[in-house]
Amino acid sequence: MLLLRRIGLMLTVIFMFSGASHALGQSCDTASLQTVDALLAQSENQQAWDVLQKLQGEDLPPEQILWRKARTQYEMGRLVKSDQDALKLFIEAEKYAREAVKASPDKSDGYKWLAISLGAQSKFVDTKTQVQQSREIKENIDRAIALAPDDDIAYLVLSRWHYKISGLSFFAKAFAKIIYGGLPDASLDESEKLLQQAIGLHDRIAHRYNLGKVYDRMDRQKDANEQYQKALTLPVTFPEEAEELGKARNKLQHR
Repeated sequence: MLLLRRIGLMLTVIFMFSGASHALGQSCDTASLQTVDALLAQSENQQAWDVLQKLQGEDLPPEQILWRKARTQYEMGRLVKSDQDALKLFIEAEKYAREAVKASPDKSDGYKWLAISLGAQSKFVDTKTQVQQSREIKENIDRAIALAPDDDIAYLVLSRWHYKISGLSFFAKAFAKIIYGGLPDASLDESEKLLQQAIGLHDRIAHRYNLGKVYDRMDRQKDANEQYQKALTLPVTFPEEAEELGKARNKLQHR
């Protein structure tokens, strides 16, 4: 049964271009990169990595390989149980994203995945590092949006930045002010606005679920519930959304 499933998966990735590749990066018109995108959409992360490793030296734009390496390391990091292993993989993702930016500073995906990989590290690092990285996350995701203003996932990433920074502790904000002169302004209102922009570009579980979280923090429970309900009606377009779908259902069940 497992063999049949894997055969079916490979047929799918060869003949179909997954919608998740549009969600999480610009598509490249080659079968091998499409295969990587489709494998990642199915959480077949090690297989995606193996394909990427074989693409070294191929006649492909370097950044197209590099940002996918960053994404693959990020996806692996999300699924490991050890905090130490997760941080190691997120740091690897950061490394590949920086290489993607260096290879093509006029392309958006490297900046986006750099912001994502730095954000993923935040719960594993100290306050000083969090503050340092938060400024860089903002700079990189702003750059990604400037280069690709129709990328709904980039707006989601920026909205999460506003959500997190607006909720920082007094100590963290005071530390940032003393050491760095403060952080860029962040607010729940801006997080809401960015998610509405993302929904306007592509209505996804991730956008609805995160908007529900924003409304919860605003004490707008009715609005939050509406977003969680809407999330339940939408299809999963990338692996993390499957988790968010379950979280949305759980929040509604425990009201």
